[in-house]
Amino acid sequence: MKKICLILGIVSILSSCGGGSGGSSTPDVSQGAELGPQLSVSAASPAPNGAFERIYWVDGNPAKTSYKSLKAAPGTRLPESSLKDGDKVTLRIFHFNDFHHHHVEVHPKKGETRKFAQMVKQVGDARRAAAPKEGVLFFSAGDDHIGTVLDELMGSDEQSFVMSPAYRAYSAAGLDVATLGNHEFDKGSRVLARMIGSDAKFPILSANVQDSTVLKAALVHPAIIGVSKGVRIGVIGITTPEETKTGFAEDPALKFAAVIATLKNVASALSRQVDLIVVLSHTGFNGTDAVGARHVIPEGDIEIAQYLSTLGRPAMVIGGHTHSVLNEQSLNAANVIMGVPIFQAGSWGSHLGEIQLDVSKAAGKVTVLTRSAMLHKLKERDIRVPASDPAYASYEQDTDVDLAFQQTVMAPMMDRLRVRLSEPLGTTGGTPEMGTPDTVADRYMGESAIANFMNDALVSSSASFPGGRVDFAAFNASGISAGVPLDAALTFNDWFAVMPYADVIRIVEMSGQQIKDMLQSNAKRLVRPGEQVKLAGFVSRGLLHFSGGIHYAVNLGGDATQAQAVNITLAGQPVDAVLDRKYRVVFSDYISNGNEGWKGAQILAGLPPAIVGFDIKSLGARDTGLIYRNEIVAYIKAKGVVSAETGARKDGRLIVTP
Repeated sequence: MKKICLILGIVSILSSCGGGSGGSSTPDVSQGAELGPQLSVSAASPAPNGAFERIYWVDGNPAKTSYKSLKAAPGTRLPESSLKDGDKVTLRIFHFNDFHHHHVEVHPKKGETRKFAQMVKQVGDARRAAAPKEGVLFFSAGDDHIGTVLDELMGSDEQSFVMSPAYRAYSAAGLDVATLGNHEFDKGSRVLARMIGSDAKFPILSANVQDSTVLKAALVHPAIIGVSKGVRIGVIGITTPEETKTGFAEDPALKFAAVIATLKNVASALSRQVDLIVVLSHTGFNGTDAVGARHVIPEGDIEIAQYLSTLGRPAMVIGGHTHSVLNEQSLNAANVIMGVPIFQAGSWGSHLGEIQLDVSKAAGKVTVLTRSAMLHKLKERDIRVPASDPAYASYEQDTDVDLAFQQTVMAPMMDRLRVRLSEPLGTTGGTPEMGTPDTVADRYMGESAIANFMNDALVSSSASFPGGRVDFAAFNASGISAGVPLDAALTFNDWFAVMPYADVIRIVEMSGQQIKDMLQSNAKRLVRPGEQVKLAGFVSRGLLHFSGGIHYAVNLGGDATQAQAVNITLAGQPVDAVLDRKYRVVFSDYISNGNEGWKGAQILAGLPPAIVGFDIKSLGARDTGLIYRNEIVAYIKAKGVVSAETGARKDGRLIVTP
């Protein structure tokens, strides 16, 4: 395979590492010059176990303000270039994204797969073996939380907060910097503030977080300048505005500014003071390898790279959000946009990304060349495989893991969870439609037995809700990740796998007409037979499942624009007879905030642009403070069984016809 060598920031891909020139160095911005609004730069302490020799906070409000230059805070000098003509430095940037707390994966028969401890060993080995002029950095592109039972240690509010397992592990491992993903906000701003303040001993970035009264500047910064082996690296964090929870009672004004507008407000000023720009982007890859239905991405990594290419400075995008596996063997030319490469390393600890850069200075110009880019695939544990098996080495062994890290950092966290993990909830029946294969196949295409159980359980349990019993409940298909084990004991960990997200129950008052309009919108969101969509993945069209009080049919028509909801009944009454009647409907806070196309705008996610979603967000919602999963767990404990007899069955509340 021909080696690809890229000059970052220059529209050029070379067939070898000879020739070409990189972005030239520029004079440092005057510390006293007044050039319009200025970002403040202040010296800070690097992560104690990280690899930056120096870091500087870059602070301001780029979500709202366009900055023209940088200004040193009192007692700080702006970092000057220490590279001299003839200097050559190697930088290795290890990166991951979307861990979703899969740092340790527990399997009753295979044993524990120690994903993060594998990464820690690889990065640690690289740091210990590094040459004097070689810097080894370690970055996260966000969504480090939400997805496994480790989330339970985060609690559901400030009072129940114990720790952020991810951030505590990263601090011990020597992570250098992380950006905020959308799921960092799932439990609210105050819990996130505790997560950062208690456990993040490294910089947390998001340039486009806006108007938060909880996430103060001391906790979240737009950018940093990090210095490694004399190379000044400007790192900017960006969080997707599209699928991030907002509307918290504790932080009602929190929102996220547009991606490119924010970058323009910060990157140009920062680029004049650094040798390399890195955007840690949790907006998603929307290039040729993207799966269009996974997330809505109005402005993603492609647009970020296009903008960075205009700055005249070497630049790259290290991304997350879409769980994309990019540059698995080497840097793919399709992932280089106008000279700016884009990187992403799968999800759930599937891969550790590595980028190797050669930085040199000659005739006053700094050149940054990509020597290599690759993904290191992490191994799965299976203690049943004997050493004599030819495949033995392909499974995780103790030699693949930093055992000291696992024993001193990760194991104590897991010990705290074992009681919760194994907590018995009841038993399950044997109907296949409530198992994982059927649930995954059904959830985006039609009626789901598990969704029926969940929604009916919530309505049944709602007498104690604020304002009393609700009429109907709805839950989004993308929030259901699995079914239950069949004919088995059911533990908390089993049910956590079904609904891993920390959704809060909100109650919306709706008229019969509004419910009818919502169902018409819902009909267009179904994945249609033959559609090229990965049903095992995340399809962010916002398809809703409903409790048994809502029955309807969907005529699919020729395409999604023609899909219609028909034969609608609400509590047994034809919808047209109750258009003016008011109903109390439960939604998750994720949906009531308008995510996944429920705010009166285009849905996209693989649907035609002409399809505009119903606006649930504008209806307003009453926040109950109750966690959706907790209410279902309590219901299961009370019933003692999840089965067709207790509601985990299809009953024809949704019928899909061609």
